Amino acid sequence: MLKNLSPLLSGALLSALDAMHDGDMLTLVGSGYPEEEIVSPVIHLGEVTTEAAADAILSVLPLDNEIPAPIMFLDCTGSLDDVPDVAFAVNGIASDAELRRVAMTRLEFDDFVALARHSVVTVRVGSDAPPCAFLLRKGFC
Repeated sequence: MLKNLSPLLSGALLSALDAMHDGDMLTLVGSGYPEEEIVSPVIHLGEVTTEAAADAILSVLPLDNEIPAPIMFLDCTGSLDDVPDVAFAVNGIASDAELRRVAMTRLEFDDFVALARHSVVTVRVGSDAPPCAFLLRKGFC
């Protein structure tokens, strides 16, 4: 175990994060996300929440600050006025990790899947309630 490093950050996940280039995307999905839509290598984190996975990942992964919204999330509500609690939480985790306000973009399913197909890695968590998925665009330190 490394000091001050989340135990969720396995060797495989750290290696995948380290191999990412500026502008590359990581997809973070729950178990409810359709398996057939995932084309990048998958790292399973087991029965953890999306929030716990995001906290671990964003503790080491810098987000892109050259684009207005480096986080995109799958809109499962269909309502522009309703942001799922998990999306609100991930936004707060990202803002805390980046020490700045991080904007997010809401995407419908087809648009989300089209972008997710360009991810270099997909991190899958066992928690699928509520169903939500995120794209995180890597920046430089």
